[in-house]
Amino acid sequence: MKLPAVSNPTRYTGLYVYDFGDHASIGYTAAEVRILQESREYRSGTAYEIYRVNEFGGFELRGATVQRLAAMDTVVRLHRRGADARRDYESLRGHAEGDPIPAPVELHLARAYAFDPPDVVAMLFPQASASAVAAWLHGLPGPVDIDAGPSAYARYVQTSGMRVASCALRAALDYVERPAEVVLGAVDQPCQR
Repeated sequence: MKLPAVSNPTRYTGLYVYDFGDHASIGYTAAEVRILQESREYRSGTAYEIYRVNEFGGFELRGATVQRLAAMDTVVRLHRRGADARRDYESLRGHAEGDPIPAPVELHLARAYAFDPPDVVAMLFPQASASAVAAWLHGLPGPVDIDAGPSAYARYVQTSGMRVASCALRAALDYVERPAEVVLGAVDQPCQR
C-alpha cells in the first residue's frame, strides 16, 4: 500500500487510512470508515488507524475492524461531591473550546448509582477514538478516581441514573464527520483532509 505524501503528518494521528485495493486514501474519521465499510462498492477495503507518527514523519498503523469502529467507550470521572463534578464538567467544556478534542465526544454530568461515588462526569465516544481522547485528557486536572473502557460504558448506559447536564464537546475541524455522499464522492482523493 502506497500512502500519499503529506506536509504535516502529525495532524493525521487518530485518523484512518482506507486501502481500496488499487489505491489508498488518508484522513478518514472512524464514522467515515464505517460508511465505506457499509457501502456495497467499498466494503472489501481495509481500514487502518494512524496511531502514531514516527520521528521521520512515517505513519504507524494498526488494523481497524468493523466491530472496533462500531463499539462505544467511556471515561467516567468519579467525584465525592456534586459541586466538584459540576466544576469538572465546566472545566472540560471550557478546555474543549480552547483546545478542541480530536474526536466526537458527548459529555454528561450525572448521578450514576452504578459507580461509587455516584457524582460523575462521563465522556462517551467511539472506542476507535480512545487513544485520541486519552491523549487529549493527559495532563488535565481531574479526579483521582476514574473508570473507563467498554465495561464502564455498558454500566453507565444501563444504569446512568439522573443526568443533570449534557453537551457535545467541540471537536477539532479535521475530525468533524462528513455526510455519506461527500465521503463516497471523494474516494479518489488521496488526502481526505
